[in-house]
Amino acid sequence: MAPKKPLAITDRLIGQIQERISANQTVRRTLPDAGRIHIDRQLPFLVVYRPPLKAADAGTARLVRSEASYLIAPRAAKHRSPVAALVSSVADVALNAFGGFLIIEVWSAAETDAEPVVSGELPGLGFRVIVPRTDAEAPSVSRLVTSLGKIRVLGLTADVTLAPGGRLSPPGMPRLVRSFGTGDSPVRMIGIEVQPIYRDPATGELLPEVMRGIHRQLSRALQQCAYEFALNQTTHQPRHYQALGRRAFVRSVSLVDGRLASVASGFELLLMVTPVNTDRAYRSFRRNKAQKPPVFRYRPLDIDPSQVKRTLYQIPVERVEDPTLAAIFREKQRELSLELDLLSDRNSKRFLHTGVALYGDVEPLMVAEATEILDRLPASPRQTAGPKVGAAALAASAQIEIDRYRERYPELEATVHLREDVTSLMVSSGSLLVGSGMGFVARRVNPLIQHEVGTHVVTYWNGAAQRLKLLATGLAGHDELQEGLAVLAEYLVDGLTPARLRTLAGRVIAARSVRDGAEFIDTYRLMVDQHGFGSRAAFQMAMRVQRGGGFVKDAVYLRGLQQVVGYLADGGRLDTLLVGKIALNHVAVVEELQRRGVLVNPPLRPTYLDEPDTHYRLERLRKGVALAELVN
Repeated sequence: MAPKKPLAITDRLIGQIQERISANQTVRRTLPDAGRIHIDRQLPFLVVYRPPLKAADAGTARLVRSEASYLIAPRAAKHRSPVAALVSSVADVALNAFGGFLIIEVWSAAETDAEPVVSGELPGLGFRVIVPRTDAEAPSVSRLVTSLGKIRVLGLTADVTLAPGGRLSPPGMPRLVRSFGTGDSPVRMIGIEVQPIYRDPATGELLPEVMRGIHRQLSRALQQCAYEFALNQTTHQPRHYQALGRRAFVRSVSLVDGRLASVASGFELLLMVTPVNTDRAYRSFRRNKAQKPPVFRYRPLDIDPSQVKRTLYQIPVERVEDPTLAAIFREKQRELSLELDLLSDRNSKRFLHTGVALYGDVEPLMVAEATEILDRLPASPRQTAGPKVGAAALAASAQIEIDRYRERYPELEATVHLREDVTSLMVSSGSLLVGSGMGFVARRVNPLIQHEVGTHVVTYWNGAAQRLKLLATGLAGHDELQEGLAVLAEYLVDGLTPARLRTLAGRVIAARSVRDGAEFIDTYRLMVDQHGFGSRAAFQMAMRVQRGGGFVKDAVYLRGLQQVVGYLADGGRLDTLLVGKIALNHVAVVEELQRRGVLVNPPLRPTYLDEPDTHYRLERLRKGVALAELVN
């Protein structure tokens, strides 16, 4: 799509912008000479950058582009008067709405004679904060100085200097609007001079890692400053500083989000790395008295991983101005790249190592936790006894549960499919797939439905209801929390049995064995001889961790459960984890996006949370409990 033609800053354009802000509508305009104005909605602040007339200043404009209200002024001197008129009109609307307005202008300090970055050292990280003398002790200024002082980049700590009475404009430029920042003006001004360590002082080239580090942390400091100003000097009373962040979902964000989600939904990783002949392989294995390793067969790949990866890295993540969303997108891009590598490496020695990079290693502490569970919950034939039901019966019960959710949320399009080529239960694109040859212990049907439908289906459709579509396909690293939540759902409906918890612990031990170089028969015998699993269960575990060349994903179930239990014991909110498919490290990001209004309340809430015993079990978790104590 061709960029919009720059608009001259005329009285007509200024009037249009003023009208849109007065109506609380988004303003996003391209101005002459690489200028830009973006105002999400009525806000009591504006962050401004004015480029120097002649000198290059690579990167500094990016420091303001993440804000909900910013202006990048056109470069030429002829635009100074129109820019002043534009800023005055924006201030007039804000003053009518809030009774006060803050302008923060950002510019870069003059280049120093520091050694080039290639020498291995960066110039100093520093900020100089310039304010009128009367504002030196204002809460907004104090918060800004404190927040800037917390910025850390590549081991450097920011040095912050407060300069009351200094010049409130970049070198060689007049004040943005002469009357702003004076004692009688309701429009206050703050200048921030930044040491430009985000570019090589010898070549002027940008240093992306340093730029990203400064950008996100400076954005937080600017929002905290604006928050204190709003609370103390306007009628606007935001509940949190993040509520002043960007809310508009601009075209570049929608483009990148949509393309990443399209790549993510374009292939089914688990289907591609799961054998299609498990039952036949098990029967052959038994006929050979467990002495000959099975031969597994896989679906042919329905994509070309190299071609998809080429498409993946053509997605312009660098165009996303919002540093929070840009970080989410970069994480997902890297994860999808690893998943495509995993498909390329199927049935090779590289497969195991790619899987470790993707899902994490099987750490000794996790192995110790799993071993303790197996020791405390010895195997018993009675644990897997009881009436059995077939796949069709489970599918019918799952469909009833999905229909309950559809009554609450008619947009839900989930269905249940019986599949001959599936050997387990799995959710794909928000629908449940059930292996048609499977059988289930009757008392496990409801826990399994809550695992698959109450967690995986619910979080998919909660994510699909958001503007950020990656929440449906999953943010990077979501598998661990998803499986932890799903097992938690089994516990909350009183369905986490000793046999089930032993299975999750056994998967960790099996995954560690393949990590240590065990072959299929080694893993199988380990599970049978040392940990008391039956032949079929041990075969299934060995298959799961040996498939494709060594697959460590099975360790995430117990690790995810451990994470969720710890999160709840620390006072975490379960609702936050259900907004979509996220990782635990995204909780702060989700809360930020909710405060900013980017994310809305999810439409679905698991039905098990309405059960009377669920509250008791959640309270038990909040008090802290060992995993082995979760079972009946």
